[in-house]
Amino acid sequence: MLAIVMSGAANYGAMQAGALEAILSAGYRPQVVVGTSAGALNAIYIASDPTPEGARRLGEIWGLVSPNEVGKGGMFTGIRRLLARKDSLFPNLPLVRYLDEYFPSGIRTFGELYELKQVSAYAIAVCMETKQTVAFGDRQQDRILDGAMASTALPPYFPPWRVEGYRYIDGGVTSKLPLLAAIERGATQIVAINVENAMVSAEKAQDIFGVGFFAVSMMSEHQARMEIAIAKAMSVPLRIFNLLTPPEVGFWDFTQADHLYQVGKQTIEMELARQPLRISPAWKSPLWRMRVKFIRKLLDIRV
Repeated sequence: MLAIVMSGAANYGAMQAGALEAILSAGYRPQVVVGTSAGALNAIYIASDPTPEGARRLGEIWGLVSPNEVGKGGMFTGIRRLLARKDSLFPNLPLVRYLDEYFPSGIRTFGELYELKQVSAYAIAVCMETKQTVAFGDRQQDRILDGAMASTALPPYFPPWRVEGYRYIDGGVTSKLPLLAAIERGATQIVAINVENAMVSAEKAQDIFGVGFFAVSMMSEHQARMEIAIAKAMSVPLRIFNLLTPPEVGFWDFTQADHLYQVGKQTIEMELARQPLRISPAWKSPLWRMRVKFIRKLLDIRV
C-alpha cells in the first residue's frame, strides 16, 4: 500500500499542505496516511479528499487559523493558568470548535472517514498512563476529533486530551515522523513530509526559551533519524521530503499560511523535477512488518 507520512509541524503544517498538492499532482495516490500533531490534522483531512484540489482546500483552512482558533491568549492568560496550577498554558476548547467546523462534515469516526475514499488515516499520540505510543484509527470507532486533539496536545501549550479515562499528549513526544507506524499498518512504499526545525533553529535559540525549544527540537529530530534508519534497514521504498522552515516565519506564527503553503509546494515541485516519484512493487510487505515488530521489541518503542 502506498503511504504518506507527515511529521509534527505546528504552524508549519501549512507547508505540508502545499507539499501534498505537489505530490498528489504528480499522481501519487495514497492508501494510508499517518501523521503526528499538525501532520495528523493534515492526514485526517487529506484522507477525505486525496486530490490536489483537496490539498488546496486544506491550505485555505490553514489560512483561516489565527491565535484565537488555537486558543492562544495573552501573556496574562498563561500566567493566570500557571498560578492556578492548570495543566497547560492555553485552553483547548477553541481548537475543538475550529476542528469540528472544518473537518469533513458529518464524519465522526475513522471508520466513516475510510468509507469516503478508502484511505486509512492514523493520528499518533502518547498515552500518559501506559507510556505507550498509540495510533488513533486502529479501531474503526475511534473518533477523528479524539485523534486530532490527542495528537496535537503539545505540552505545555495544550492540556492532555482525555479518552475513556486515559490522558493523551502530542505524538511527537515519541514519534515525530511515524514511519514505523505506517509500515506496521501495511505501507509498502512511503512518501514522508518532514518539517525540520519546527520549534526553533540554532540561529534563533538565543534566550532561555529558545534554547529549551531547540533542545526539544533536537530530541525530535533524533527520533526521526532513528525511524528513518530502521525503515531503510527494512529496504522499504522511502522518499523523504525535508521542508526547511523559512527564517522569516516564527514558531506559532499563523499569519503567513499562504506563504508557507507556496514554500512547501515549490520545494516539492523542484524535488520532483529533479527526481520523479516511482511506484515500487509491494510483495515484501508482510516480511517488512515482521521485521519492524522484531526491531521494536528489541528497542522497546512499540506503537
